[in-house]
Amino acid sequence: MDRQQFRVLGHQLIDWIADYMEEGYDGPVAPDAAPGDLLAKLPEGPPQRAESGEAVFEDFKALILPGVTHWNDPRFFGYFPCNHSGPGILGDLLSAGLNVNAMSWATSPAATELEIRMIDWLGQMIGLSWPGCIQETASTGLICAALSARERAAHVNKDGFYGKAPLTAYTSEHANSAVIKAVWIAGFGDAYLRMVPAGADYAMDAGALARQIDQDLADGLRPCLVIPTVGTTSSTAVDPVGAIADVCEGRDIWIHVDAAMVGSAAILPEMRWLMDGVDRADSYSFNPHKWLFTNFDCSAYFCKEPMHLKRALSIMPEFLKTDHDGVAENFRDWSLQLGRRFRALKLWYVIRCYGVTGLQEKIRLHLRMARWLADQVKAHPALRLAVEPRLNTVCFHMGREDRTEALMRAVNQTGQAYLTHTKLDDRYVIRVSFGQTHSKMAHAEALWTLICKCVAGDLASPSSLGNAQSDA
Repeated sequence: MDRQQFRVLGHQLIDWIADYMEEGYDGPVAPDAAPGDLLAKLPEGPPQRAESGEAVFEDFKALILPGVTHWNDPRFFGYFPCNHSGPGILGDLLSAGLNVNAMSWATSPAATELEIRMIDWLGQMIGLSWPGCIQETASTGLICAALSARERAAHVNKDGFYGKAPLTAYTSEHANSAVIKAVWIAGFGDAYLRMVPAGADYAMDAGALARQIDQDLADGLRPCLVIPTVGTTSSTAVDPVGAIADVCEGRDIWIHVDAAMVGSAAILPEMRWLMDGVDRADSYSFNPHKWLFTNFDCSAYFCKEPMHLKRALSIMPEFLKTDHDGVAENFRDWSLQLGRRFRALKLWYVIRCYGVTGLQEKIRLHLRMARWLADQVKAHPALRLAVEPRLNTVCFHMGREDRTEALMRAVNQTGQAYLTHTKLDDRYVIRVSFGQTHSKMAHAEALWTLICKCVAGDLASPSSLGNAQSDA
């Protein structure tokens, strides 16, 4: 592919992406696919001769696109937002074009210093003045927090685990499974992870946490790490960070606040309560790639005292030494990986092209959409809210599990929306998560119409339901 071909094909791709963002996908949100469908269509071996970029793009449309779940279609309400935006794509494109390795200041000074400034900007937007860096995901941030807690408590990198009291970690029974994986990787082990019971609001019970810590101390264990969640995946419950900090006070327990999904909402003055107690924690993370319209992957990780993270992750081989060590920041010392992408560039584009007020307007819209849908559910005789929504996720059911599951499957089978489920109090509930970049109130209304038709067993054909993208 010469440079002229690259120009032509690049313009075609940008045009296609622009149409995709404006018009949406004209097929089902999630594919009706079975395992192995695409594999059966792909050659088993690589091509020996070069193929044209045009041919590859045509095969993308014919083979790949029909098997894609369209996370950025405004009819996608499953799991949580995983957003893109025009500014984010342009920033990512520039990052790909430069393709620098941002592992240290010396390897790309602009990448390091822009990352420092973007963390500063995000901190100002949510009311947090700690230093930090950009991780790939909140899952990586959880691992960094677990390693930091471990090193502050036991200097395991130097001395190993041998001869030390077992370290214990604590999180809510509703915490994301990524917490469990982080504890595994840090070497705590399932036997020393405590899943603390939640209260009626599905948030961690601080009293139960205190009792568990007291018991572990009495048993000769070393409480080391507590991970409260601000916005659980299942129901967006908010653990009481301040009360948890009270429990940990004076016990040298690392507190990492995982706000992966809903932390972006703290840029709204009226939602700043999401940050209550965070100043008493040790680290905090949230994902601009979830609800701040910045392409995956981009997770903001803040750390009150970075020396603990650096102690856990910093290694200085001779080939990485430079004249700037000790003066400039090297973010490889803050990350699991040595090589690092220039992620700050897309975040810079998003914040500048939207502005804080533009980002706030979109998040406010999504909160209104969630509240509106919850009100419709409450008024429907066959549906029940599982919990009053405080953020962007609405959980509801039909009483019996089989009916609730059948409703979700009926909605998804139309191809006109995509929903996912969870369990609360062992009850199967449907989740509707708002937050897609291109969502408008018309999409919430279209979803509600579809849900009502499915409840009534009076489904229109998918084509007659419409996309709602072009009408919004």
